[in-house]
Amino acid sequence: MTRPRGCAAIINNGRILMVYHRSVSESYWTLPGGGVNSNETFEQAIMREVKEETGLDVEVGQLLFTEIYEFGLSHCYLANINGNDVPSLGYDPEDSHLPRKEQLLQAVAWHDLKDKKDDMQVSKVISILGIEL
Repeated sequence: MTRPRGCAAIINNGRILMVYHRSVSESYWTLPGGGVNSNETFEQAIMREVKEETGLDVEVGQLLFTEIYEFGLSHCYLANINGNDVPSLGYDPEDSHLPRKEQLLQAVAWHDLKDKKDDMQVSKVISILGIEL
């Protein structure tokens, strides 16, 4: 089954917003995002996913890059926050029936770009936007 996905690079004051995923086999920080529903554009999916995962409202800007993931293509867009920039841990609707400690989404936080410069997605964002660290 293929399912396109979108993610958001949200940068504010030299920091990038990331969510922490934990599963049985792995744990990692990643950019907020998720699968695109059949009735959505990438931009709509990213706005919905960022709201679900972080509680923040965003405006989606330019496409930064496209990469292959296990179910198809993932498109990463630059996004800007509309209003409050204090994230709150949200949820993944597919996991909402599980106790919090068993859900994939475990944390949301701002990270200094310098600290995440070696992350695969963040390094692409830094390079494409020409950010000097």
